[in-house]
Amino acid sequence: MNKKLPILMILGALLLSFSLGNAQTLLINEFLASNDSTLADEYGDFDDWVEIYNASSDPIDIGGMYITDDLTDPTTWQIPDTSADLTTIPPKGFLIIWCDKESEEGVLHAEIKLSGGGEQIGIFAADGVTPIDTLTFGEQTTDVSYGRTTDGGDEWAFFTEPTPGRINNPNLMLYINEFLASNDTTFADEFGGYDDWIEIYNAGDEPVDVGGMYITDDLADTTQWQIPANRPDSTTIAPGGFLLLWCDKESEQGVLHVEFKLSGGGEQIGLFASDGLTAIDTLTYGDQNTDVSYGRLPDGSDHWEYFTTPTPGKTNSTTGITDRARKNLATDFQLGQNFPNPFNPETMISFRLPQSEKVMLTIFNVQGKEIRNLINDEFSAGSHRIKWDGRDNSGNFVASGVYLYKITAGDFHQARKMLLLK
Repeated sequence: MNKKLPILMILGALLLSFSLGNAQTLLINEFLASNDSTLADEYGDFDDWVEIYNASSDPIDIGGMYITDDLTDPTTWQIPDTSADLTTIPPKGFLIIWCDKESEEGVLHAEIKLSGGGEQIGIFAADGVTPIDTLTFGEQTTDVSYGRTTDGGDEWAFFTEPTPGRINNPNLMLYINEFLASNDTTFADEFGGYDDWIEIYNAGDEPVDVGGMYITDDLADTTQWQIPANRPDSTTIAPGGFLLLWCDKESEQGVLHVEFKLSGGGEQIGLFASDGLTAIDTLTYGDQNTDVSYGRLPDGSDHWEYFTTPTPGKTNSTTGITDRARKNLATDFQLGQNFPNPFNPETMISFRLPQSEKVMLTIFNVQGKEIRNLINDEFSAGSHRIKWDGRDNSGNFVASGVYLYKITAGDFHQARKMLLLK
């Protein structure tokens, strides 16, 4: 019996496991097949590009893998394996490959060009056989990219503002919702320490994993502390849920303990996407009082108040706030930006009411003609979300273009723009 055979079988299984693992975590995330003016490479050329996203919690070096614009030829061009510093994608990170047929310009310049008329893109493992991710696309528009609406997700949309190397869904409904910068006795962490804390609120309808995102107390240093990406069980926020980050400079205590402390004398807080550039939410605050938190009221709103009874990990209530604050809440109406935007064909419109009110939400075209009366009914105080399916009052799908949506609730009126792009 050949003793080398079992060893080769084991090595083959390990390589297959590695390839399959990459297939699940490396994704073609966005591309631009007709680039006239959106993003130039390091030589100033406006070339086509493909963005690769690493959805895993570990760095992945794509050196040695293949990229192609023809799925019948998976080995069209091999990404050089000589510059791991350039071809390694960090956890929850992105890498741009320029499709310019100018590989002499660097390891990230591929010997393919994309067709604006539609074709294919494929990433294949180093064996030249195993597909990592593939895509067949149709006709494209100049300077409009096509990408996943959520990084690594299954839904795709056109982006009139391409996001190469950055998060695709900057309109995540995540908020710095409450914080305590001087904690003496109010709430202890799992080790009994009365540390400063920041509460993050997910106002959306889907769970959001903040692993891989950055938190900072200095907006000039957006990548000060990266929330670990290897514990989604601890870093995922449920819809309408909350997550506490302990600002104690004791990251060895767990993934929710960050390497900075808040200043009771006033400073900044920022939550940034995994690209280290896109601001999810930021805040600059002044002097704080010991054991008094500062937070949004209601959750996710633009209205802030001090809480003599902090509510970490729970919905913010009027307990402990002043009569002046209660009076101010009566004017706290808000119409949110629709999401996604641009969209095709559905989008969600959010609004908030400080009290029960009859609400009318109407869609207009840019000429001011009513397209769809979405709602005309009584709503209770709080946050609400309404879906528009892209149809008019007759049930027909409307054409691509800019539309306005307007809310009327008592004496409150507000309108916003949105873009339907098919």
